[in-house]
Amino acid sequence: MANLYKVAIVGRTNVGKSTLFNRLISHQKAITSRESGTTRDRNYSVCSWTGLDFILVDTAGLEEENNIEIEEQIQKQAIMAVEEADLVLFVVDTMNSVMPDDKLAAKMLKKQKKTTLLVANKADTNRLRQQTSDFFRLGFGEPIPVSAKSGSGCGDLLDEIVKTLLANKKKSKLRIAPPEAKTIKVTLFGQPNVGKSSVINALLGQERLIVSPMAHTTRDNQDILINYHGQHLTFVDTAGLRKKSKRLSNIFEKLSTKQSIKSIEKSNITILVTDVSKPLNRQDKNLLKLAVDSGKGIIILANKWDLIENKDTNTINTFNKYYRDFFPFVTWAPVLFTSATAKTHLSKLLPLILEIWENMNKTIDENALDKLLKNSVKQHKPSRGKGTKHPYIYNLKQLDTNPPVFSIKVDFKSDLHFSYFRFLENQLRYKFDFNGVPIVIRKQKTQNIKDKS
Repeated sequence: MANLYKVAIVGRTNVGKSTLFNRLISHQKAITSRESGTTRDRNYSVCSWTGLDFILVDTAGLEEENNIEIEEQIQKQAIMAVEEADLVLFVVDTMNSVMPDDKLAAKMLKKQKKTTLLVANKADTNRLRQQTSDFFRLGFGEPIPVSAKSGSGCGDLLDEIVKTLLANKKKSKLRIAPPEAKTIKVTLFGQPNVGKSSVINALLGQERLIVSPMAHTTRDNQDILINYHGQHLTFVDTAGLRKKSKRLSNIFEKLSTKQSIKSIEKSNITILVTDVSKPLNRQDKNLLKLAVDSGKGIIILANKWDLIENKDTNTINTFNKYYRDFFPFVTWAPVLFTSATAKTHLSKLLPLILEIWENMNKTIDENALDKLLKNSVKQHKPSRGKGTKHPYIYNLKQLDTNPPVFSIKVDFKSDLHFSYFRFLENQLRYKFDFNGVPIVIRKQKTQNIKDKS
């Protein structure tokens, strides 16, 4: 994807950049709001038009410099998007005349010397479409009137984007996105300020995501593609998830929370990021249960390990026991103690993801399952549940992968105690190594006693 054309959408705050971004990619990816400063990180998505694929980049609003650290980082993200772009869409608001921040954005773009299309958004009526002449003085030619809200003029804008990109085409640029190999979708989730964005930045070796001590810095979910040993990994950075009683009443946190939960449900592997320097709490447990209930591969990341003082050879064992005791329902999930700041143990994360992905898709031979079942019954006879007779297990079969699903068939007049399912799960894990993977065991009953033969 790195060889596709990149088109950056820039402009001052509240001109409708994110709405235009969503309109051009034809789905709701970026959070939109009337409140200024909604977008923070760069937001990427592939856009296709008339046989050309290109990467569209949504950015934060450009505005006059201030001394607030997070605002400086937000502005830096927008400038970085312009620097890597092949084409810039400079968006202005038709409902207003040229504003000081429009002039500021124009000055920055002229310094970058990037090919730029001037887009006059919010041109929702014929009268507004005809009063765009004021923007000529910004020095980027004739404005292209569009309405991102209704879609009016967006087809013409896409035509112009394709025409401009191909007129300035470079040999290294691809016209169509190559078909990607199966990508592993990895979602990082957790409470605010545990270091989710810092972990991804450390893996990338660059400031791809804004990091700040201010809670809820990340708003839009960010998809970051990494190629590791020939395998595509899509990392999804999500907004911090707080319990309902502490969530802000503003729309940002509500929409971000909804996005984050949806990302967990759509992922293959989830990484619960925690701050190891602080006690675990009920919200950590609730979030982890959300991933377990969704049947995802799980890694628990105990981040900020560098903040633990006076460590000795037993420290990590003490903390590992603490995590195991706090999360007894996921004894199968690996706990990795890391520091995104110091990059401690982060080199173990990518190999661990590939290991869990392999385990998620592992298929066990029927003969091996038969052997395991015989040895298990010999070691521990099936215990009776609610049935009227002692249970007899006919077979153990694998039904599915990702996650692994198994079935056991028992006599229709008998029932297995729930503890025996746990015993069989432990046997499967011990014999076949399902590290980081949930196992589902379903019960099937024979129709009549003759099935035993």
